[in-house]
Amino acid sequence: MLLGWALFPGLSWPVLLLIAGVVMPIDFAPAERLVRDRAVPARVRSVVNVESGYNDGIVSPLFLFALILAGDQDQHRTPPAALGTVVPFALKAVVAGVVLGALLAWLMDRAQRRNWMTGQSSRVAVLLTPLLTYTVTVGIDGNGFVASFVCGIAFRYVHRQAQARFLRGTPAARRAAGGPVLGPDLRLLEDVTALMTTVMWFMVGVSAVLIVSLGGSWQVVLFCAPALTLARVVPVLLSLAGSGFSARERLLVGVLGPRGTTSIVFGLPAFNRLPEGGTADTILTITVTCVLGSVLLHGAGAEPAKRFLREPGPPVGETRPAVAAPKAP
Repeated sequence: MLLGWALFPGLSWPVLLLIAGVVMPIDFAPAERLVRDRAVPARVRSVVNVESGYNDGIVSPLFLFALILAGDQDQHRTPPAALGTVVPFALKAVVAGVVLGALLAWLMDRAQRRNWMTGQSSRVAVLLTPLLTYTVTVGIDGNGFVASFVCGIAFRYVHRQAQARFLRGTPAARRAAGGPVLGPDLRLLEDVTALMTTVMWFMVGVSAVLIVSLGGSWQVVLFCAPALTLARVVPVLLSLAGSGFSARERLLVGVLGPRGTTSIVFGLPAFNRLPEGGTADTILTITVTCVLGSVLLHGAGAEPAKRFLREPGPPVGETRPAVAAPKAP
């Protein structure tokens, strides 16, 4: 926000908060290979994977708060009034997400153990769970995005409990139960997610063509460059001070911070919600520039950064494969 205030002094603080919510959350969906690369220490991969999975849901209420203040100019919302709108939205979302996620996972587990579900019906049910949660939550004036996020957490927790009970059972009980509730049932969800993500990246490409045709500004480039680097690295180094992470591991956590789907999910609704004009165009330009800059920085630049920051010896949390001694003649 401070960087945006320095470069875009004409923007209000709710808009600056919106922009911060767009450019700062990391997302490893377009750079999944980074969290699967065994050259990166295991606990570094773990912490950035968890962060990328959770920060969009954590940022969402704050983003909605800023969007109400910045977008509803006709209603002249004050911060307390906007907060009064966001809090019920968030509370309804949390309740709906927990209830629906836990209930659907429990029902699927019961049905699976009674052999009432086929593999196809399980895959379809898993795919429809977040969509159903989003629809129900929007119907009761809640935040569907946060509800789907919470639903996933509750769904997975109940599934893990059911899976733990299944593994503790006897072999005969396992055969009678028919297997845990999930497994390959997530594949359809992953395939549809990949397809929808591709469509969303196509929209970013369309927006990029529009921005190039209209022309950008040096302020946007000067804003996105530190937003993708120092604005993340410095807070990460400070937050991990005193932890068990080495200096190189802390720097890796800060450097490996690609922007992608989350920035798009926040940036495009902000552009559509705000009144037409310079503010909305600035947010769209920053969103596209940040995402494309991250593709270059965390795509082409990820491998050199890993080699430079790689510690000697095997990655932390992993061991070198044993080498068999030569047999005596």
